[in-house]
Amino acid sequence: MYPPMEVGQSLLDQKEGKVAEESEQYLMKPMNCPFHVEIYNTLPKSYRDLPIRRCETGTVYRFEKKGQLSGLMRVRGFTQDDAHIICRKDQVVDELKRVVEFILFMYEAFGFSKDAVKVYLSLRDPENTKKYVGDDEGWEFTEKVLEHVAQDMKLDYTRELGEAAFYGPKLDFKVKDVLGREWQCSTLQFDFNFPGRFDMTFTNEKGEEERPYMLHRALFGSFERFIGVLIEHYAGAFPLWLAPEQVRIIPVADAFIGHAGKVERELKEKGLRVSIDDGHESFGKKIRNAEIQKVPYILIVGEKEEKAESVSVREFKTKEQYEMGVKEFVEKMEEIRGKKL
Repeated sequence: MYPPMEVGQSLLDQKEGKVAEESEQYLMKPMNCPFHVEIYNTLPKSYRDLPIRRCETGTVYRFEKKGQLSGLMRVRGFTQDDAHIICRKDQVVDELKRVVEFILFMYEAFGFSKDAVKVYLSLRDPENTKKYVGDDEGWEFTEKVLEHVAQDMKLDYTRELGEAAFYGPKLDFKVKDVLGREWQCSTLQFDFNFPGRFDMTFTNEKGEEERPYMLHRALFGSFERFIGVLIEHYAGAFPLWLAPEQVRIIPVADAFIGHAGKVERELKEKGLRVSIDDGHESFGKKIRNAEIQKVPYILIVGEKEEKAESVSVREFKTKEQYEMGVKEFVEKMEEIRGKKL
């Protein structure tokens, strides 16, 4: 990689050694952790202030090799739901369990079965401790606590020696795609090194300065990767609540666009994502387009539907076809879009 570029300096200028007019410099940000530490260190903290939880949906950049880049799964710039929990020693178990519960709840909400999610306890390599920071006592404590949490919460986990972060052990949650490949999404890291390296302290009950512990957690991990895993998991046929387009209305002729618009307004008033296909393609082609795009519900409106204040419904998943009153259909959508899989 090239050295830091100055503001206003192009990559070509940098190669040729030209100096930019402005003196500021910027770097690619690989993580959010140091910034949350700076926020913590702004003011003195008491033991009563802990735990402190800071969350950021932030974009980070990592110079992945070209051969490792893969669609949405591995990119150089991505967005993380990054959070850091700063807590006392007597709080770490409860905080770790809270995060694990949150992660498991998230996967269940998105329809991932227990078999699709694998948990890995990443530990230090006892044969090569030089690549890790921190003392043996700190590693033994954090590894022991993290494994206790995994056992206490009955996680079906696999121990992986040598896969820990350089600053502490972690629990990695990996999701299988349709090809059986595993992709890391959620992570929970137990860090005892950052607080010392960044001089993080709090005043304990005895009035003495004490080091806190720091938990790094990301529920989705990379949003881009999680979206890619979701697309493959559902093969693009998302449940109603998750589908980007939930309903498509197709009038059989231009004369019924008015009725289609009325149905569209009623659905949008209820917060549904709906569109009308009023293009110039044939009626059959419009139906085919909606099915190829895996829109959960196709509504057909014609003369019969306009007179009866109804719609003809085609469900993508069940392939069922039936007629239903507009108000009845709206009520049905409200009932099943509540994150039902």
